[in-house]
Amino acid sequence: MKAGVVVLNYNAGPDLVDCLRSVASEAGDVLIIDNASTDRSSDLALREVPGVRVIRNEHNTGFAAAANQGIRASRGDPVVLLNPDAIASPRAVTALAHAIDERPRAALVGALIRNPDGTVQPTKRAFPSLWHAAMHGLLGLVWRNNPGTRAYTLAGDTFEEPRRVDWVAATAVAVRREAFDEVGGFDERFFFFVEDVDLCRRLTDAGWEIWFEPGAEITHAWGGSWTRKPLRFLALHQLNLYRYFRKHRRGAWVLASPFVAAGLVLRFVLLALRWVLTRRSVPKHRSGVTA
Repeated sequence: MKAGVVVLNYNAGPDLVDCLRSVASEAGDVLIIDNASTDRSSDLALREVPGVRVIRNEHNTGFAAAANQGIRASRGDPVVLLNPDAIASPRAVTALAHAIDERPRAALVGALIRNPDGTVQPTKRAFPSLWHAAMHGLLGLVWRNNPGTRAYTLAGDTFEEPRRVDWVAATAVAVRREAFDEVGGFDERFFFFVEDVDLCRRLTDAGWEIWFEPGAEITHAWGGSWTRKPLRFLALHQLNLYRYFRKHRRGAWVLASPFVAAGLVLRFVLLALRWVLTRRSVPKHRSGVTA
């Protein structure tokens, strides 16, 4: 069976059509989960891309819930989850499907993600230690190449070879249905942000593997509808980082909770201040999956 493709849509506009056209010839099933869009982008996609299906939600359920809904409703296995502002290169969907098929314990396989200018987005990463997370989260605001950030983003790695990693961003990722069902899918308490890290952690804990596949190239116009309400989503990001910490760090680690919370509050204040002062630290809106 060919892979299924699920695209999560929230007011993606014409980007959605471009995304679907880039995968339609390779996918066995193409499904849009529309999170209560108001721009009629899903209607446009149905007219322009034959064979596409759509499930319309009455309200915005968030990334994690919509991804669960789409993967469970897809007729393919594996299922490729794709952002609506992403364009797949020829054979990218097939490369992701083959990468899972060739590795019986691979639960998720992430694609090589490029910016529109051709540079690579660092979407394969390590599970950060508390020390590396602190360096990346705070020191990284003024020193981008600090040791914590380099360790977290696997800065010394090549993007030319497949390799096993800790986690991959859900921008463009193939999902093995068996593994996904075993761990219960995405945790829907993570409305947006960090849900992919959490899923990869749970899959790894269950004995599955996470892989990066450079043979599947995706061009992603990084941004999303969250950029229209950046302060809200900056706060949500910090909240979900704390939720992830409390979920996966137990025992004596709980004693560090007040310090982690204080660090995340400080990080939010610094990011918000930077945004207010410059209005340039967040990309201009193009499209996305949440509001």
